[in-house]
Amino acid sequence: MDPIINEIEINEDQRQVLKAFKDLLKTCQPQMRPGDKERITKAFEMANKAHEGMRRKSGEPYILHPIAVAKIVAEEVGMGTSSVICALLHDVVEDTELTLEDIEKAFDKSISRIIDGLTKIKIIKDVTDKSKSPIVQQAENLKKILLTLSDDVRVILVKLADRLHNMRTLKSMPEHKQIRISSETLSIYAPLAHRLGLYAIKTELEDLGLKYTQAALYKDIAKKLAQTKRDRDKFIKEFIDPLKKILEEKGITNFRLFGRSKSIHSIWNKMRNKNVEFEDIYDLFAIRMVIDVPQDHEKEVCWKAYSIISDLYRPIVERLRDWVSNPKSNGYESLHTTVMGPEGRLVEVQIRSKRMDEIAERGLAAHWKYKGGQNSGGALEQWLTKVRDVLQNPNSDAVDFMNDFKHNLYDKDLYVFTPKGDLKTMRSGATVLDFAYEIHTAIGKQCIGAKINNKLRPISYKLNNGDQVEIITSKKQKPNKDWLDFAKTSKARSSIKSHLKEEKRKIAEDGKAMFERKMRSLKAANPSRELIEQIVHHFKQNDVLNFFYNIATKKFDLNELKSLTYVGGKIKDLNEQKTTAPIEHEVNLGVNTDVDLMLFGGFDKVDYTIAPCCRPKPGDNVFGFITINSGIKIHRQNCPNAKDMTTKFPYRIIKTKWTSNSEEVSFLTGLKITGIDEVGLVNRITNVISDKMNINMRSIAFDTTDDVFEGNITVFVNSTKELKMLMKELKTVPGVHDVKRYEA
Repeated sequence: MDPIINEIEINEDQRQVLKAFKDLLKTCQPQMRPGDKERITKAFEMANKAHEGMRRKSGEPYILHPIAVAKIVAEEVGMGTSSVICALLHDVVEDTELTLEDIEKAFDKSISRIIDGLTKIKIIKDVTDKSKSPIVQQAENLKKILLTLSDDVRVILVKLADRLHNMRTLKSMPEHKQIRISSETLSIYAPLAHRLGLYAIKTELEDLGLKYTQAALYKDIAKKLAQTKRDRDKFIKEFIDPLKKILEEKGITNFRLFGRSKSIHSIWNKMRNKNVEFEDIYDLFAIRMVIDVPQDHEKEVCWKAYSIISDLYRPIVERLRDWVSNPKSNGYESLHTTVMGPEGRLVEVQIRSKRMDEIAERGLAAHWKYKGGQNSGGALEQWLTKVRDVLQNPNSDAVDFMNDFKHNLYDKDLYVFTPKGDLKTMRSGATVLDFAYEIHTAIGKQCIGAKINNKLRPISYKLNNGDQVEIITSKKQKPNKDWLDFAKTSKARSSIKSHLKEEKRKIAEDGKAMFERKMRSLKAANPSRELIEQIVHHFKQNDVLNFFYNIATKKFDLNELKSLTYVGGKIKDLNEQKTTAPIEHEVNLGVNTDVDLMLFGGFDKVDYTIAPCCRPKPGDNVFGFITINSGIKIHRQNCPNAKDMTTKFPYRIIKTKWTSNSEEVSFLTGLKITGIDEVGLVNRITNVISDKMNINMRSIAFDTTDDVFEGNITVFVNSTKELKMLMKELKTVPGVHDVKRYEA
């Protein structure tokens, strides 16, 4: 018997740990081979001893965390014994006295290599280089994390399981850490899970990230989903019942047919992208059909099911998506169709086999199961190759890499052909130039256009599904900065930027020589690196390279160097940049503005303005963002730019709230009103605004087409609360169908 099970006298902590480990063994049981139980137990005992006495922020024994991560790896990611062992030991090298040599001696080289990758990720995440901005540090960390893809993708899979458990237990962390960790999760880990095909994990990471970054919004959507669940369930039953009967009559019997609600994060995305309210979203759920059928009959059975469904419910042909014939680059396979269901409601139906469903939920791990444990799937392997190509570019800018890579993670796929008929997978929105760089960097640099379906097109031309592309090159062509306006892929943009940087460096060498000649004439020959950086800082140049480049291109007048006095290799009396230490108390900001806000942090008197991108009103949840030249800008917490700001510049975020007296200030906002035109309608609307609500109007304009009117009214309101009351009152006016807010 296992020594851990022979314990008789154990305390409550030990009992809790033992129960968790037994649950893990039970989860792993179906895929265990001879000797696996003993290896997992050995890993548990090593981790348990190493983490003895350690506790998490929640107060529970630390060992419960690696056990939980191991269970996620086995149950939700679908990995085998080696990955479970790595999950149990993922923190020991960094946090305890155990070494990689100890692990290799106890297990084997492959286990220690994965633990090494996980340890490196943890180290680089915990070390902060004070000389670099947080966004640069984060981008460089991401690069190092992704380098583990070249060694063993299981490192990333275990890390995703680790992040998922941390997000599930984030409640015990302080608020500022909740926001930082959640922002990073939404920016890096959820997109990574998406690209690796881990749909279930990606969805939960997104929802949990939203829960902490926009708590009020998350709770509101969750509440509305719960309130509408009964009606959804009733509709789904009415849709499914007749369909089940017909499918069975037509010979498709071994299947599951069920409704599945969209995630809170995806609903929020639709609300934001379409600028609509929760009540205006019709596709809060999708119908999924999972057919248990041999792999060699999957395609024909899926299309047969589609035919049966489209006979019963009228399909919207333009919304058919065939990822059975052309799987997505993360391996996703399915047929998607939208049909007109009962009550005239549009319903999305997803049709897939049991194998396709497992790949959709578990992604890369399921590929390993069906491909014999080695091949991760052709399209996915192509994507991993692209990642490696970008990482191998030593000149790529860290911040640009971060932005390009995040876009590349979520982008949809585009399928085009070479002149010989080879299929190439590109990101949606890719251009001729992107395709040229995809073939080879040298071809990209010399690209002057293409023949697309035998028609000449420029390098900026956006590719469409099914295009056949033949690249045209010229030895006289070379990249220029305008190319960045229409290059979309990371490979193309990285190569173009690398070329431009090299060109800039050559020009900067001339500027450097000019600078050194000028310094000799000022009796300051051979300036040190420290002196050069002082000068760069004094004249507010971005960096040394830009400074020399600006000299060479006549954007900086060398005569300005005469205004400085040089003593002992330094600039005399150079004003030091003043810094203010953070303080803990609340301070009131009210400089050059009509509205008071309370900001928390190290600021006494700072100008602030309302951000034009989201124009928050009193009552909105807001935060402050320190800009370089414009003081502090106030943004709504659900501002479209909020995620990027909190991720890239967390050190420039200030907690902010409206003070009570801000109700006295009016803000201009706009209302778009639509409905059926009736006699006296405009009069009724203006009476509600002016007489009933006592609100001042600045402008009003109405237009009617075929008895349908659209009105735009700008009004002065004191708060979000007053605006919502006005919108509610206007919706009660006979003939008014909808009232939406827009920024005036």
